[in-house]
Amino acid sequence: MLENFFGEEIEKTVFLSAAQMREAHPGPVRGKYFKDTAIFNIFPPELSERGEFLGQILPEGFEPNAKGFCGVARQEKIQFYFDGKPINAEPYELHQNIFSRNKGILETDKMDHKRAVILGCGSVGSLIAMELARSGVGHFLLADPDVMEYHNICRHQCGIEDVGDLKINALKRKLLNINPQIDVQIFEGIVQNIPKAMLDDFCVKGETVFVGCADNRGADVYANRISIYYGAAFLSVGFWERAYAGEIFYHIPDRGMPCYACALGEGTELSARVQANHHVYSNQENIEGVRFEPGISVDINFITCIGVKLCLDILNMTEPGYRPRLLNDLKQYTLVCNTSDPEIGGEMVEIFSYPLQVTTSLKVGFHSEKCTGQCRYEIKDH
Repeated sequence: MLENFFGEEIEKTVFLSAAQMREAHPGPVRGKYFKDTAIFNIFPPELSERGEFLGQILPEGFEPNAKGFCGVARQEKIQFYFDGKPINAEPYELHQNIFSRNKGILETDKMDHKRAVILGCGSVGSLIAMELARSGVGHFLLADPDVMEYHNICRHQCGIEDVGDLKINALKRKLLNINPQIDVQIFEGIVQNIPKAMLDDFCVKGETVFVGCADNRGADVYANRISIYYGAAFLSVGFWERAYAGEIFYHIPDRGMPCYACALGEGTELSARVQANHHVYSNQENIEGVRFEPGISVDINFITCIGVKLCLDILNMTEPGYRPRLLNDLKQYTLVCNTSDPEIGGEMVEIFSYPLQVTTSLKVGFHSEKCTGQCRYEIKDH
């Protein structure tokens, strides 16, 4: 018997969705029992395979088990028992309860229709996807060819239990663990290889954002062009050496804005931004001497979260009553620094006046001779 400080028995409680309570289906129930709180958390059907076997829901009219946990189905209700004694159940409305703390900031019903194409599911893409899921975005398309490895753990939202699986599979599990009712589609490959039919089925004009997270300018150029075809916004988050600084770029079609290629080039020029190495092998004893993807988690996350806030602004910019957090203040191209110390970032840090600086004044234009004041891809793809 579990007791509190005063020697009083802590009553056991059952958490389950209101839908499961109403349906009252006989059969096994799975989830997790927490001894410290005396709570049985019955997982929703979408996640039931992840849970431990807790007991059985018996048909109406059956007597409860004398030992252990069980329930007896009644009309639109289940009465739960432990060791033959009735225990309390607290049904919840899954969707409303998960997003109750967003009320008044993000409208849950509207966010459920929003869609995000996450191109690259590493440290940046995994954080963006997780935060958008927590904000209520209801549809995801995850694209990445890579496998989760041990050297990813210190920056990725997934962990040791996911090592060896595709990053898209591992991230899908994490998203469903936030909201089991969201739609998550996956593609094992780079953005250039996503089938058009898959994008045709997924993208909805005005409800979709493409997010470039592969730390590769060429991929961003391609992704932005695809987003224009579908009338969708595009946002890219990329990092400079050791993540001492990062850059955020966004493009909203049909607003006379230069796209990624128009503003920053075709992705072939050299720049301070690092091209990620997806597979690095070494027999060096000092693995810290090997150059992996840049930056520690806290530096990557600081800059990425600014990108997430812009994503939310872009997804909600046409919703009546929504007040943007950043979109009205940050320009199309934003630099963010984690440090202004040249010992870390080299001479390039001189462009920043102070640590944690977020630029608000940089402007991009139609730098290419192929652009005449309007994005050529918007003209061509429409």
